Amino acid sequence: MRWFLAIALFVFACEAHADCVISPVEFFPDRNDHVSAQVRTDPESFCVSSFREGPGYHFTSVSVALPPKHGVIATLGENRFAYHALPNDRGRDSYEIRACADVGKRHGCSRLTYLVTVD
Repeated sequence: MRWFLAIALFVFACEAHADCVISPVEFFPDRNDHVSAQVRTDPESFCVSSFREGPGYHFTSVSVALPPKHGVIATLGENRFAYHALPNDRGRDSYEIRACADVGKRHGCSRLTYLVTVD
């Protein structure tokens, strides 16, 4: 348990690292079937992404739908994820988050694909 806590604290401490840039996207699980975000990072950084419920939204489930092939993804809470490239791996990678939400009487699910470039 202490090992996990140490890693979680390390990841949170690194999230402000300037070597991870995620493009902004408009993400509405009840209206978008799929959106993509561009990610640029370096091989040493943990790239933390998170999103929150907008007015009237209530997430019913959020999960990793497709893990990266050239990196690892860690879940850091309900709507927070950290990506890290495998050692000595540069180039392109991707991973996908699936989110479902209720908005009033509407319900929807959407995929959020992160298209990663590791420089």
